[in-house]
Amino acid sequence: MTTDITDYLDVFAARAVSEGLPARRPGANWFALPPFTRGSHISLSVRRAQIQVNLNNDDDSDRRKFDLLWRDRDVIQAELGVHLDWEAKEGRKKTAIRTTLEEGYAAPRSSWDRQHQWALTAMKHFIITFGDRLV
Repeated sequence: MTTDITDYLDVFAARAVSEGLPARRPGANWFALPPFTRGSHISLSVRRAQIQVNLNNDDDSDRRKFDLLWRDRDVIQAELGVHLDWEAKEGRKKTAIRTTLEEGYAAPRSSWDRQHQWALTAMKHFIITFGDRLV
């Protein structure tokens, strides 16, 4: 028997593929796209009552990528039209930039389609907005 989070991610992965996004196999609570530039990828993180679309810079210990994007943060947020959380993650190699929807896999299944559409739209916009700046 599968859990709600597994069902949620499986449904999301199938939808992502049908919309042309290259998919990896979902993890325990996440779904990631392949890197669009060396060391950077877009992902979906899933919780009971929250989903997040993330730009993950996996090897950014010198904060070069984060600082480059931070300098342009007002323009980036305006382009994306969403609030972004900027996480430099001091003491770690990884940096992240994310947007959050306060709803998740524990919400009624009838809301999953809307949540998935929000996430897919955000992921596509992240690819365009961040990809142009990090390539």
